[in-house]
Amino acid sequence: MGDGVCLAGFVLAGLQTHDSAHPLVRFALTAGPLIGTWTIVGLGLRAFHFDLPVRLCSVWGRTLTTWLVAAPLALLLRALLLRSATVAVLFMLITLGLGGGILLLWRTLFVWGAGKAAYSPTKKEETPT
Repeated sequence: MGDGVCLAGFVLAGLQTHDSAHPLVRFALTAGPLIGTWTIVGLGLRAFHFDLPVRLCSVWGRTLTTWLVAAPLALLLRALLLRSATVAVLFMLITLGLGGGILLLWRTLFVWGAGKAAYSPTKKEETPT
């Protein structure tokens, strides 16, 4: 769920820099393919599988691998939906860099928080007196 929120936020931030007569349609045609493709590719490449103990380097590896496959596919799907013959190189680079960076940051914070939760005691053990 956090991945979807991050990607939706990334799309919303990007839409703020462009004027659009139909911003909700534009959001759906951009966020839909991005989140959908990320989810489908992520399931196939196990991006949502967190082995215990959670290792940050394995999460980063699966995240980057999934993103490098999913983002270009999503942009191609978006171009098809918008009936565009091309995908701008700058748009692709921004999506790969910023979108991937946001996912890596979120997932790093998630792993860090999950690690702290896994290793912190839920209740204080009593010591015999």
